[in-house]
Parts: sequence; structure tokens; C-alpha cells
Amino acid sequence: MNDRYCYWSVATGPDADRMERCVRSARAAGVFRDFHVLTDRPIADCECYDAYESDRAHGLFQLHYLKAGMTRLNYEGFVWLAPDTVFVGSPDDVLGALGRAPIHVPLEVDLTEVPSGAVWQSMELDRVRQLMTLLGVTGSPWLGRSDFWIVRREAIETVYELAVGFWHKAKEAGFSVEVSACLAFAQQMLGADIETHRLVRRPDLWGGATIGHFSAGLPDGKPWLWQPPLGGEPMEIRPAIVGLSRDGITA
Repeated sequence: MNDRYCYWSVATGPDADRMERCVRSARAAGVFRDFHVLTDRPIADCECYDAYESDRAHGLFQLHYLKAGMTRLNYEGFVWLAPDTVFVGSPDDVLGALGRAPIHVPLEVDLTEVPSGAVWQSMELDRVRQLMTLLGVTGSPWLGRSDFWIVRREAIETVYELAVGFWHKAKEAGFSVEVSACLAFAQQMLGADIETHRLVRRPDLWGGATIGHFSAGLPDGKPWLWQPPLGGEPMEIRPAIVGLSRDGITA
């Protein structure tokens, strides 16, 4: 069964249709890796499993399903995809994005460079930065999204404990964080060279749409201008995998 890595997701309700589109786009792009999806209905060309009821608040269900489900599958790596994802090409060396780290989260936001009082994904970034530093992140704390990330099988338990632990520490401190911050924290605690995990180091692999991109249609494989969240210099990228969740595309 082990072909090194698989893609996986959770897709119920309308997300099942988006996941079906995601898989169709992958096959059209020449990607024939296995897709494992927890869902409430059959999805074509996927290995499907019943999705149990879970609290979707803050996105922590990704971590719970990772621990409960993916540990039962025999792959070296697991690549999470948000259902609202499309493939426009066949990505090269996907596991290479891990480097020597057990997890890869494309990091986009340097928290030391955002203005005081900034909020992203409903999170107070000053508090996120302070908590990351308090809990052991050295250098500049970073954030990314939770629409695409990779984890090695043997690191699932460790990633789970770090990520969920970060959420609980934030709750104890009196504020809420999203799963994106939990994953970014785990990334920075487990990855020695954070620079290699910045999104701009693998612009060929994955990119998350910014507001306004692809409002007239789905990605077609042409390069496009990626704008870092919360400002910064835009950069032309041409990723094989495009996340649409932040663009509001639901068609």
C-alpha cells in the first residue's frame, strides 16, 4: 500500500462536491496518488470513510482526524488538502518540502513585522506572537494557513500533542487561536531551519489565493501574483496546487 505519501481531507456537506472537483483536477493534471477522505457520502476516485461528528470550531478537527484516522494507514507522509483546492499541474518532490523536518506548513506571515493590534483569521497576532515566544519559539514567530500541510507518519503523535497543546495554552491565557497557528507552532518547534518552510521557497508546490484572485474563473496553470497576508511585497508564483478557501470561491 505504501507509495510514500497520500493526500487526505475531510469533506462533508457541500465540501464533498468541492473535494470531488479537487480529485478530478488532480487526475486531469496527471496526479494519480491515493486520496483518502472522511466524508458523509461517496466521492468518486477516493478511498472514503465515514466522518464522525466533531466540533469544527477553530479547525481542530483536522488534528483529531489526523490522529484517529491517518495513523491507521501505511504511508510515509500525509498531505492535507482543504476541499476547496484545485490541481493545475503535477507537483514535483512533494515530500522534499519537509527537508529534515517531520512537518511542513507553508509559512506566510512574520509576526515581528505586522503592526501592533493586527488581527488575522480572527486571531490577535500580538498575543499569538507572545505565546509562541513564551513556549519556546526562537527567532521570529511565523504563521501560515491550514489549507495545505504535510506530516510524516512517525511524527503524527508529536505534532498532535504540540498543536493541541498550543491551543490549550492560548485558552488558558484567555484568547482563541485557529488550527493554522497550532500547526505553525508545531512546525517551528520541530523544524530546525524555518526559512526552508516559507511559502516563497516552494512557489511551485502550493499557493493560497488572496482576495480577488480567480473571481472570474478557476486557476488555469498560468503564473499569478501572490500577495502575502497583511502586506508585503507581492511575488509571482505558479504552484501546481492552488488553495481557494480564502478567495471565497464555492462554485
